[in-house]
Amino acid sequence: MCGISGFLTKKYNSEHLQKMTDALSHRGPDAEGIYFDENTGVGLGHRRLSILDLSANANQPYHSICGRYVMVFNGEVYNFKSIAKELNKENGFEPKTTSDTEIVIEAYAYWGDSFVEKFNGMFAIAIWDTQDKQLTLFRDRIGIKPLFYYWKDGVFSFASETKALLSLPIKKSINKEALKDYLFLEYIPSDLSIINDINKLEQGCKLTLSLEGELHIEKWYDLLKKIKKEKEELSIEEYQLEFDKLLTSSVELRSISDVPIGAFLSGGTDSSIICAKFQEISNRPINTFTIGFDVESFDESEYAEKVAKELGSNHTLSRVTSKTSLSIIEDIVSSYDEPFAAPSTIPSLLVCNKASSLSTVALSGDGGDELFMGYGYYNWFKRAQKISKLGKLGREGIEKLSKIGSNRIQRIGRVLNYPSSERFWIHVWSQQQDMFTENEISTLLSEDYKHTSLVNTWQEIDNLPLSSEEKISLFDLKSYLPQNLLYKMDIASMHSSIEVRVPLLDHRLVEFAINLPSSLKIKNGEKKYLMKKFLEKYLPKEQIYRKKWGFPAPVEHWLQTDLSYLIDKYLHQEVIKKQDIFNCKFVKSLLNEFTKGQTYHYKRIWALIVFQMWYNKHIETIV
Repeated sequence: MCGISGFLTKKYNSEHLQKMTDALSHRGPDAEGIYFDENTGVGLGHRRLSILDLSANANQPYHSICGRYVMVFNGEVYNFKSIAKELNKENGFEPKTTSDTEIVIEAYAYWGDSFVEKFNGMFAIAIWDTQDKQLTLFRDRIGIKPLFYYWKDGVFSFASETKALLSLPIKKSINKEALKDYLFLEYIPSDLSIINDINKLEQGCKLTLSLEGELHIEKWYDLLKKIKKEKEELSIEEYQLEFDKLLTSSVELRSISDVPIGAFLSGGTDSSIICAKFQEISNRPINTFTIGFDVESFDESEYAEKVAKELGSNHTLSRVTSKTSLSIIEDIVSSYDEPFAAPSTIPSLLVCNKASSLSTVALSGDGGDELFMGYGYYNWFKRAQKISKLGKLGREGIEKLSKIGSNRIQRIGRVLNYPSSERFWIHVWSQQQDMFTENEISTLLSEDYKHTSLVNTWQEIDNLPLSSEEKISLFDLKSYLPQNLLYKMDIASMHSSIEVRVPLLDHRLVEFAINLPSSLKIKNGEKKYLMKKFLEKYLPKEQIYRKKWGFPAPVEHWLQTDLSYLIDKYLHQEVIKKQDIFNCKFVKSLLNEFTKGQTYHYKRIWALIVFQMWYNKHIETIV
């Protein structure tokens, strides 16, 4: 795990490259290196977190044996040993290190662009061809490792995080469409970023840039093309055997490390299944980590401790007080370079910080909900579909619900009060996250807003001959998972210099899961059915079949108590007027409703506060 940066332009020099690389020091505290060629204007920077082959021999930038290629690489290619054997058989290649880095560059030198199809892993790769004078970037299939780039007026730069790009002399202006999307979703989707002219290379994509300035992006992997036209008809026992085989292989590959390795354990299905398999293949007790909140309704640590006891892991529980949690609130924007309103950033940052004191690598259960239909909004979708069949009368009733009754009833009304059948699903998704509606954003920013990027993603999926549940699952895999959850965990883990690996997102497991019958994902109302049946051989049923908690933080409670000062600090009318981005009247009305008891607005208020904190740090001081 590392941080990479670089550029291709005559406008920058080695000092600029050093600044970019220094900005990523938290991602790689063990070593640094740069490659700069003033004749072409190419620069490659690297910060290393040493995981495999801890010697300096594996430091980057790394040069191919033939001398033609120079590479910086972030992530891990877990099957590098089998690729090394294949290279040896093909051309007699003998590794000089025990690192995957050397194998990656030599695979490219031998197979060219198709090399990436051989990899099982998470990665963002940048390779400079000194002969053809071409820069090529690759991002992994699922989007586990991030890669941002800046492209304007012939100036190209890239990095693992935008803070490295912001260290360069570029104009920092807000992308209003990205801001609108953020307020609608809680994160910035697709290839957009909050800063104009900074974009994300999307998952499964390759970017090439010539010395003459010709930039081209194409997909090298498309998840939708992995869907089989006809699903196999096997028994649940046969599906479980295949799942066991794939999971075992995935965890074994992700257990290869030259530094201490552990696993996150929340007590839920996903983390429990990873820890169970990890312990099964280990010859000694594995290290597991969890955190517990002092707000009882958000504390799931007792379930994690029960699972750890059943598995026999060496468990570490770190209790976190509200005071500890609150102390990092205003530091969130130091880690996350663009507005990100998911409250789970707080426990994610905390658990990574605690785990890093005992391990340099940790396994995580991310991906289970998306692959095996674990989210509650599958139910919301069905409810909204029923409302749509009631016609005008039903719609009018729902609209009234969104304005009267208890907080719960009003929230339900908001979710089900979708604007039109064409925008049905995207509205349900947004409101299930408690974010602003399209009409509210139009008022808040005094500009018309209709969300487009994820609507296009949904329309592509909606044309497939699949069930509603299967479509939603694919939508999450292509959007919410890489653009929200994986980004969140990458930043949180790298903030504490710990590498997080995600066994459930081995591409073989992903392709297996998307082709499973839906009845093995949701059966008689039980979500993640196959996973839970599989987990029965490791845990008692009462620990498996219980209410899903997720990984939240008590932000609603905090905004009414300890964090109320943030409302005064960042959303005061004087601040809003001076900043001149948001509609003062709308913000005032929202805050008044929240104060008077409509506390379901907390997520919208939190999203505004997070943006204000980000703006205060990265654009200009507003308070």
